[in-house]
Amino acid sequence: MMDYPFSAVAARRRRFVLAAVCMAAVALPLSFSGGAVATPAIGRALHGGPVAMNWITNAFMLAFGSFLMAAGALADQFGRKRVFAVGVGGFTLMSVALAFAPSMFVLDLLRAAQGLAAA
Repeated sequence: MMDYPFSAVAARRRRFVLAAVCMAAVALPLSFSGGAVATPAIGRALHGGPVAMNWITNAFMLAFGSFLMAAGALADQFGRKRVFAVGVGGFTLMSVALAFAPSMFVLDLLRAAQGLAAA
């Protein structure tokens, strides 16, 4: 039987990676339904019509579903860690940008970009 050295640095890194993956796993399902829950308030604040308000959820789901297979191919080509990090970074950036969206059109575009990053 071989003993493998186990360092404190490796343990901290594993915990960090586990925490990052768990946070992403929680954020993704919430992002699907979060827009739907907030749609009435967003529509009132940005003076959006019913069609534009539907696109809050549709833009995310359409972009996510359309680019999921492409994201897998990119992960195979460039590495899973790198693609995951870029996706989480893009998702976070789009989430922050959504808070400052000046119109329904911009909000819908940002939701599509967020769905692309989530893929």
